[in-house]
Amino acid sequence: MLKKFLFLTLLTLALSFSASALLAQTEIINGIDGDYAPFAFIDDKGQAQGFDIDCVNWIAEKKGLKVTHQAQDWSAIVNLLSSKKIDMIASGLSVTEERAKQINFTKPYFTIKQAILVTKDSTLTLDEVLKTGKTIGVQSGTSDEAAMKENNGKDGNNYVLQSFPGATEAAEDLVNGRIQAALVNDQRATPLIESFNLKFLGYANVPSEDYAYGVNKENAELLATLNEGLDQLMADPIWTELKKKYNLDINFQ
Repeated sequence: MLKKFLFLTLLTLALSFSASALLAQTEIINGIDGDYAPFAFIDDKGQAQGFDIDCVNWIAEKKGLKVTHQAQDWSAIVNLLSSKKIDMIASGLSVTEERAKQINFTKPYFTIKQAILVTKDSTLTLDEVLKTGKTIGVQSGTSDEAAMKENNGKDGNNYVLQSFPGATEAAEDLVNGRIQAALVNDQRATPLIESFNLKFLGYANVPSEDYAYGVNKENAELLATLNEGLDQLMADPIWTELKKKYNLDINFQ
């Protein structure tokens, strides 16, 4: 009986080691939004940068993984993962029930709320933006877009949603007067406010959201490795340093 127990234990360890070794030898493709500062973006030299990029690189180094970050069409990002065109998503990915049908999520690492931005000289109130037929820009393929669609027509909400490939395009149309407001998460808002001379008007009446990494449902080994890595990262002083570096944990009043 003891011999059988030892054999099974050694077999389990061997299989675990083999899976970990195989994972370490594989190039892992992280699909990102190339225009989602401060979480993920492509800089003017064509390099991936941002909070999520630094976090994943730290985890990869600790776990002996090789990760490459590739910008993808965000509206198709979940389908790319579920069809194994990419291996993971670490790029401000909101946890939703609909997405959970297609992919697995790691433990959450951040919580965000949805902010309404207007031009600096706008005299609109939050109620006017949300309840008087104004046009609000939002990034297509996001949970923000889905939540705003769901809420339109409820509790007096009456607005027109216009979808854009990214938040930057929405901000550009906002300053050019083609839309009256833009909706982005509160951590994404800061660089847009600075770049386009905008202001925070208030929070949209939609639920806050958790961010997590996405993994293909068949890749349990990568999921476990990322969860372990997140535990290590969030317990290390580098976690606070990275949040400070990217000016996260903004709380608009």
